[in-house]
Amino acid sequence: MRLEELMNQYSDRLSENDLYIWNYVENHKKQCENMTIEQLAGKCNVSRTTILRFTKKLSLKGFGEFKVHLKMENDDNKKETSKAVKVCLAYEEMMQDIVQQDFHEIIKLIYQARRIFVFGTGMVQRTVAKEFKRLFYFVNKNFYDFDGITEYETVLSYMNNEDLLLIISVSGEGVHTIDFAKRAKIKGVPIISITKQKKNSLAELSSYNLYISTTTVEQNIYKGRYESMTSYFILSEMLFLRYLEYVEEKSGEEV
Repeated sequence: MRLEELMNQYSDRLSENDLYIWNYVENHKKQCENMTIEQLAGKCNVSRTTILRFTKKLSLKGFGEFKVHLKMENDDNKKETSKAVKVCLAYEEMMQDIVQQDFHEIIKLIYQARRIFVFGTGMVQRTVAKEFKRLFYFVNKNFYDFDGITEYETVLSYMNNEDLLLIISVSGEGVHTIDFAKRAKIKGVPIISITKQKKNSLAELSSYNLYISTTTVEQNIYKGRYESMTSYFILSEMLFLRYLEYVEEKSGEEV
């Protein structure tokens, strides 16, 4: 099992320090492959014991086994020459996961909501919010998208427990987003969150949580790494299709 899969499997065991360590390792995989436990601890500003505890929380015997996993994954990545193939394989894996999920309660919530307010915390997430609005427009289900802190107060004044709030984020940890979600929850508004990271503050506040995985590929033309965010759009379309199925079933029951 790959390290990212172990992170997801044992996410409920992990602390903020553990997530920080993983974030560093994920962004410096090649360098970490040759580091001692003391060197990694120094890079992450934590103790040697903290690193050791982190690896054991992933059901590994220790730091040595963690490095073996890391080296094997780095070697596998070298064999994959096509960035496009890597991303497509990740999409295929995600779609297989989506097919197996039961969205019934989430779809039922969307169906019953008087109004649905959808908010994306970043540029891509705001585009996804507009995609939700576009898709559900075809079935006369209105999604009201809004931008940023300046509109929070207005939206909050309109919302009540007959509405639904959908928040699209990456980390689920934005201070203003969490504050907004808390205040909506106090008003009895059900919340659906879509985030990348499985353990986050927004997910804990939400009535239902959906998770996406992004795929990162190395590239040498520009600085930094490219992260594909198409998973957000795949999920939005799958929810729309499940909604169509739900409405069709409801129509059949009424006949």
